[in-house]
Amino acid sequence: MKIKNTKKVVVYIASEQKGFLIAIADQLSKIGFDVLIAAQDHNVKKLVNRLIPGFSRVEVLADINVDISDSDIATEAMRIEREYDTTMAILLSEDRAFGQGYLTNVEKVPDVIRAWWPFNRKISNLVKNIKREEMLLGDADFIIQIWPNKARTMVINALNGKSFSFTSIKHGARMFWSDNDYITSSCYIERMLSSVVSNSEHIRDYEVDRGGDIVLSRVNFTYKKALIKGLSILFQDTQQHIRGINKKNSYRYLGWLPSVFRSISNYLYVKHYAVSVDSMKHLNIVYFTLHLEPEVALQYFSPEFTNSMEAIIWISKSLPVNYRIVVKEHLLSYGVRSKWYYDQLIKLPNVEISDPDINSWDWIKESKIVATITGTVGQEAVHFKKPVLSFGKHQIINHLPTVQYVNNYETTKTAIDKIINEPYSEDIFTESKNIFSYAQIESSIKMPEYEYAIKSSVLEKDMAKKALIHLFEEYPDLKK
Repeated sequence: MKIKNTKKVVVYIASEQKGFLIAIADQLSKIGFDVLIAAQDHNVKKLVNRLIPGFSRVEVLADINVDISDSDIATEAMRIEREYDTTMAILLSEDRAFGQGYLTNVEKVPDVIRAWWPFNRKISNLVKNIKREEMLLGDADFIIQIWPNKARTMVINALNGKSFSFTSIKHGARMFWSDNDYITSSCYIERMLSSVVSNSEHIRDYEVDRGGDIVLSRVNFTYKKALIKGLSILFQDTQQHIRGINKKNSYRYLGWLPSVFRSISNYLYVKHYAVSVDSMKHLNIVYFTLHLEPEVALQYFSPEFTNSMEAIIWISKSLPVNYRIVVKEHLLSYGVRSKWYYDQLIKLPNVEISDPDINSWDWIKESKIVATITGTVGQEAVHFKKPVLSFGKHQIINHLPTVQYVNNYETTKTAIDKIINEPYSEDIFTESKNIFSYAQIESSIKMPEYEYAIKSSVLEKDMAKKALIHLFEEYPDLKK
């Protein structure tokens, strides 16, 4: 397949899926696209040179010189806000380092040096990054990356180009192409809104997200495991510190070490106060899962609202006396919260904490309502035919009739009253489930090998071919 007109595509490659993305760039180049690889560092560039010798169009992002004086930074920042209809503050809040001050639910998250930079220095860094993207994408038709990036997306969209991110659709090992800043796409949303399931073969039982399941299956709350992990951090951090290869202005030396042992003590503490499914069966349950923080799932995909405690309080104040909220902690977040945080939850009069070892699906099945900001639990609830309170503005499930998007106490109270007093019919639940299942399957492809290639440094030709076939099926205009 040769495209009719040469289009320019920029492929961004960082630390993950290098072999896959290099193969994507190689195959696009061979079928007639004008491809530029934007490499995170010189190690990526060296790998490109090794895997596809002769490919010369590689730019290392840090090497792109942005010539702007400190006195012009404020003017440039205001231009960016005006042209892209955004604020520098919201962009800073979505950065794992610059946005640390917004992480009010994880008081023990390890310190990042950049988080302590003064405001002007943070703005300067962000402005230069955006200027760098503007220079790189000046004549690009579309970009390809692993995760959505707000700065890149807003720049390429302003240039009438497109952004594509290859990511999990949260259904087994299925992947899809997002064309916006969130885990959605125009094709995905269109299928959700069609309300017509045209192929019954694409209505399937839900499968747990493969990537997340693999990560969580490795969690082990024993002091032996913590000691091994702690020694590993001690060795790696010390080695990098001595060699001077530690990431500049990132986490402090041994910053993650206390979290390793705190996760064990917090896990045992929660276990002491936890409730089981059997002990709550006589009550009406609202199930709420805490999120992994700091992580893009919350900071990036729900920039308008990230406060889990506030959401729980809104629900708590809205419930009748015969309802209880069951809160379940994310297994990877025990190390970044304080006992004080769990104490605050325990002291709320109608809130209980789940036993950490209970499978989330067991709670969903027993719940009257499931609530989430951006968690996969909302999608799972749709498949289990449960009403959902969605605190995340950009969740794909918000397009379904059994999901209520809420953003303050009043809308939370109204939604809860409606769910309790005007319950959805079985037909509506089935409709939601079928539409969602159809949209997920129709919008994605099965790629179980993807999770095992995250650190791959070989040319992943077969994966790239499958992904590109899917891209051109979803967006045929790219070939014109």
